Amino acid sequence: MHSDSPAIAKNPSLQHNSRDFSPKGTRPEFICGVVEGFYGRPWTLEQRKHLFARLNHLNLNTYVYAPKDDLKHRPQWRIPYNEEEAEILKSLIESAKRNNINFVYSLSPGIDIVYSKTEERICIKSKLDQVRMLGCESFALLFDDIECEMNETDRQYFSSFVAAQVDVTNEVYEYLGRPQFFFCPTEYCESRAVPCLEESEYLLTLGKDLVKDVHILWTGPRVISRHITIEHARSVAKVIGRKPLIWDNLHANDYDQKRVFMGDFSGRPVALKKEIAGLLMNPSCKYELNFVPIHTYADWNASDEDAPFIATVAVKDKKG
Repeated sequence: MHSDSPAIAKNPSLQHNSRDFSPKGTRPEFICGVVEGFYGRPWTLEQRKHLFARLNHLNLNTYVYAPKDDLKHRPQWRIPYNEEEAEILKSLIESAKRNNINFVYSLSPGIDIVYSKTEERICIKSKLDQVRMLGCESFALLFDDIECEMNETDRQYFSSFVAAQVDVTNEVYEYLGRPQFFFCPTEYCESRAVPCLEESEYLLTLGKDLVKDVHILWTGPRVISRHITIEHARSVAKVIGRKPLIWDNLHANDYDQKRVFMGDFSGRPVALKKEIAGLLMNPSCKYELNFVPIHTYADWNASDEDAPFIATVAVKDKKG
């Protein structure tokens, strides 16, 4: 990311409150938290640090760095961070650790990668190595929202588009020493599965050949899924050979920022948690508007049974 870009721009006007953000209870293996994965102006350094404290207070455990409009995350993914950028990223990682939040750094090389070129793989490894040296211990490769066709060079080396992605991902995963690792497929929801979920050669190959310990991100029946059922999660797990890790776009508004979704987290039964590896909320672009969605998601995460949304309970304490 660029030091003068919105991805890391400092915002001294954002005021932190004096609340005690100490952790509550033990942190489960269930992956729960926020993915900053929207298109548009990324959050500021101070907003992210404020988020880490809030997630800690709510007993959520994960933050995924994936802002689509950070140049060095996606369009300029090969370029390493300069010294100033690296220091700012390091401060984010350290802030997350202080708040017991797992910082997951993601890279999105799919827009123009040549999978068969050794130089491209070296670029990925070098970029993730740089971030690892800053203290990051968890990583992700994202291949969402890209063309589904291989270039001529890759066609000579790989039998399919997914085979190329799997080969690169498995190699990078092993190179990094098998850390916690997420993978976002190109077919990342049922509506994008060709010809359908159960018969998708892409997803079936992914389930068979991608290292089993790598989590596969999934948005549900659709890109923005109003409901995600237990039956749906089980169907996905059968195809991809593991429980899906939900990338939840329920409150995302990057496709139309004139619309704002400030309601409660809903449409996902509490029992769904037993069928998925975790759930990461991809919220509204406007950081301050995510209070109710994140708090009600945290309530869902802590609950053993479904309960009705009560607005006065959700907003009774705005300090968190």
